[in-house]
Amino acid sequence: MSEQTRHSRTSVMLALGLGMVLGAIGTWSHGAVRDVAAAGLQQGQPVTLPPGALASNPNVISSAYEPVDGKGGEEVSGPYQVVKGWPQPVVEGWTINAETMYAESPDRIIAVGRGTRKSPWTTFWGPAAFRNLGRPIPPAEQKQQRMIVVYNRQGKVVEWWDQWSPLLVDVQLVQENPYDPEHHIWIATDESLVELTRDGKTHVKTIDVKDIPAAQTQNGNFVVEFFAFASNGDLWAAGGHRIVRFSKDGKFVSAFGKAGTGPGEFGIVGEGLHGNGIHGVVIDSNRNRMYVVDRVNSRIQVFDLSGKFLDQWPNIVGAYGLRLTADGRYAWVNDGYTQKVMKYDALTGKLVPGSTWGTMGIAPGAIWGFHFFTTDSEGSLYVGEDMAYRIQKFVPRKDGNPVQIIGPLMQ
Repeated sequence: MSEQTRHSRTSVMLALGLGMVLGAIGTWSHGAVRDVAAAGLQQGQPVTLPPGALASNPNVISSAYEPVDGKGGEEVSGPYQVVKGWPQPVVEGWTINAETMYAESPDRIIAVGRGTRKSPWTTFWGPAAFRNLGRPIPPAEQKQQRMIVVYNRQGKVVEWWDQWSPLLVDVQLVQENPYDPEHHIWIATDESLVELTRDGKTHVKTIDVKDIPAAQTQNGNFVVEFFAFASNGDLWAAGGHRIVRFSKDGKFVSAFGKAGTGPGEFGIVGEGLHGNGIHGVVIDSNRNRMYVVDRVNSRIQVFDLSGKFLDQWPNIVGAYGLRLTADGRYAWVNDGYTQKVMKYDALTGKLVPGSTWGTMGIAPGAIWGFHFFTTDSEGSLYVGEDMAYRIQKFVPRKDGNPVQIIGPLMQ
């Protein structure tokens, strides 16, 4: 997501979240917290929360919302529970602005982000958080731009691939090629696709957008944000309003898509509530289907692997990403505005009743800026929030609704 997109989206989400801000002001039981936060919001000054305030602890878990003696309680994270203290700070006092992550295993989670930012961006909730999200981020509150880190099961950074930062114009998606016997890692950087060995020690190759014929990228107006692999080794890259196909050795093959609102057309960058047009592409080679997140037009479009239009799922207002279940039968779509995730029948496009869950906010378990999600082989869920600048790890509750549990995903 570009900084222009992020700014535009922030304005929209601030409006959507105003009711929650006012509600937070009215329901805080600690009068001092309410008064200090309100004063800071009015004066535009940094807010200092009193000792003991709930917002001072970023590791409050979902048990804070559990009923007591069978009374009260609130469902915040659906069928999941937040893992306390995950991840640990990348740098003490700082949190990663995670774009996406890939769970190679429960003990090895690779994440890419634009950098680290001061922890108050995630420890505050209520007015201070919304005020922060609406202002430019001072340089002193940012570090380590364009980063790749590897977390272990406990959320500790065990590897930091900073040697590749010069290759990263920006970072969007990190993913393994599931059809590669060596399991190489790929990263979309806006201007290129970077291939690294699985251990991150060797740069294999870079596919540069500039090497694509200009006529196939609207005279160079193409940004690589997402990609997917087909079983024959082809790589499909998406961005703006164009889908580009490469052979397994990185050579340009073909492209399709144009700006518009009709079938096979994609929203124009910068129009509507969204910024960059296409915001996800997923391939099911077994069924010869490609799913494209047409974010600007608030829909999912379905094509075959020749680029022929098959179907569309309309009125998904904040469509920000899509992941298929491991068997390809269902599709989970995350909404970047309502901060919910929904399950659809991947063959019919129909919403599965009772599958939707998610709560907007910065409190633990809530989601703010639902950019990406993935699961590991044990069923843990990882959510990247590009507005709250954090990753959260969730584990299924024993009494969680099975219809809402995401489960294994197609890579």
